[in-house]
Amino acid sequence: MAVEPEFDSEIMDYYSNDDELFFETDGPKQMKSCFQDLDLCSPGDKGIQLQISHKHYKKSFKWVVSVIVAMEKLKTVLVPCSPPSLANLFSLIFVEELIDSEDIYQCDAVVRSRKCRLRDIDQKCLVLSGPCELQALYLSGENIDQQVVFSMVFVQGEVTQEKMPVALGLKGNSLYLSCVMADGKPTLQLETVDPKLYPRKNMEKRFIFNKLQIKDKLEFESAEYPNWYISTSQMDEMPVFLGNKRGGQDITDFIMEEVIS
Repeated sequence: MAVEPEFDSEIMDYYSNDDELFFETDGPKQMKSCFQDLDLCSPGDKGIQLQISHKHYKKSFKWVVSVIVAMEKLKTVLVPCSPPSLANLFSLIFVEELIDSEDIYQCDAVVRSRKCRLRDIDQKCLVLSGPCELQALYLSGENIDQQVVFSMVFVQGEVTQEKMPVALGLKGNSLYLSCVMADGKPTLQLETVDPKLYPRKNMEKRFIFNKLQIKDKLEFESAEYPNWYISTSQMDEMPVFLGNKRGGQDITDFIMEEVIS
């Protein structure tokens, strides 16, 4: 999504501090001149007054920017404008587009995260095996440092007393656990992302897991594929996978150790 441009600090000095914000026509000379130049159809008008509400600041600001862009484009029109023809010109300049209100308010939201390690209830640690695969295996002594550290990101989604939506990235690289359909079956994978865009509050659904806590144990259910969980095998040195069998041979319960860094 494009970032909304910020008004110059000199211009911002000319709004009032009342309940409604007005950009005054006697503000900076350049701004006043700009507004007067935009008056293409009514020579008698002295300028355009822009009004922005505190309660709907972002949405109104987008409208203000749209008006300025439209009027700047109309400056190139050399023929007189009547109200009907002006409306036609606006219809040629703009294309109506629906914008998800959640995107507007979530794009700049602060992203909270927690560094942690995860072990299954059999005390197997999770390590990076190869460039894009996690394995669960027993570690001890100096080898314990091989286990990965997760960046658990708290993301947008349904929150209840039982579950919390999170995304699981690997600290120190651009890999996130994600759930996709492969060979007709929900599959867990490590997906490379653009570090300039991630992490973010509004993550795609394939990255989201519902963290379910039962006493001191955790389960991670795929938001994309309900009833499918991050799982490990009873056997050592096997890949971490997405399974739909709780309480059976597949292990879906994990213990979290927070990492202070």
